Amino acid sequence: MQIFDRLKIERQRLGLSQDEFARQAGVSKRAQANYESGERYPKTDYLETIHSFGVDTNFIVTGERSDGSTKTSSAEQQAAYLDQQLNDPNVASIPMYDVECAAGSGRSFEGETVLGYFHMDRTVLAELKLPADSGAWVRARGDSMVGTIDDGDYVFVDFTQRDPSREGVYLILMDGERRIKRMQRVAGGGWLLISDNTRYDKELIKPEQKQFVEVLGRCLVNLGQVL
Repeated sequence: MQIFDRLKIERQRLGLSQDEFARQAGVSKRAQANYESGERYPKTDYLETIHSFGVDTNFIVTGERSDGSTKTSSAEQQAAYLDQQLNDPNVASIPMYDVECAAGSGRSFEGETVLGYFHMDRTVLAELKLPADSGAWVRARGDSMVGTIDDGDYVFVDFTQRDPSREGVYLILMDGERRIKRMQRVAGGGWLLISDNTRYDKELIKPEQKQFVEVLGRCLVNLGQVL
């Protein structure tokens, strides 16, 4: 563990954001970020200042707590790792939602409860052809798509792909509920909603009924159960 790692651990132990910590330390947020990323090495006057408001500078410099302890708790290590991920521009934080969350906001999930975040390297996302900033992981419910998407699986939804003229699996808003269905375009301009579970009948959406079905996005990847 390096000095910049221990600096982040101390900031988090005090419950301060980078901005709050920088303000008390008398430096800019950019300077604080550079100290925490290892881009710059903190100077003596900076260490003296942060020591004055409760930072264990001995731990930062030597790795040994002022009380003689050299151990860092697993919670501190986890917090430092998470903070590093959140501040790494090469890592995208993809929100995770439940398909059954309130549907009142329509196509946007803004304002819905975020279950968590899936942190993914932007290079990997690009290789998988997944948009880093216009998608979300959505937890599926029910057995209508069983075999392709099981109950509780997370699927990646690309909110920029809302044209079902290309056959595929889509997240739609219909009758006030969000559903995941396979969609096919049929002669005459209608849509066919298909459940991969053959126990469910296909649904024909006639052209005049399409206004009641909102396509929210295309489902691209299934993050299923690991056995």
